[in-house]
Amino acid sequence: MTAVPILAVIFTFVIILNVLENSSKERNRKIEAALRMREMELGYPPGTYSSPKWSKKFSDKDAEKAIRETYEQYASKGSTRVEMEQGIVDLEERLNNLEEILRSRKSSSYNNKEEKE
Repeated sequence: MTAVPILAVIFTFVIILNVLENSSKERNRKIEAALRMREMELGYPPGTYSSPKWSKKFSDKDAEKAIRETYEQYASKGSTRVEMEQGIVDLEERLNNLEEILRSRKSSSYNNKEEKE
């Protein structure tokens, strides 16, 4: 009977550790998401500052230079968040038009089959 309280303590300890680990992982994911959103709002490519690759690949000076070059390449394309959102809206409109065309073709082919019979 002494094993039951010991097992209960061990399982409780394992459960508490899992809860703490999951909460810290979730907090880290929220921080990374907020950082990426901030990058996008400022017009930087996502992952410019929040990517762990920079800290592994470059020293501080090299990272700053690489980030500046990446931003200049991205900025030279002339894309901003507003333009990207407008592009998404345009693509959605085109998709809706294509779906409408396909529906009309299906209905017209269905009508042609009925006329032949």
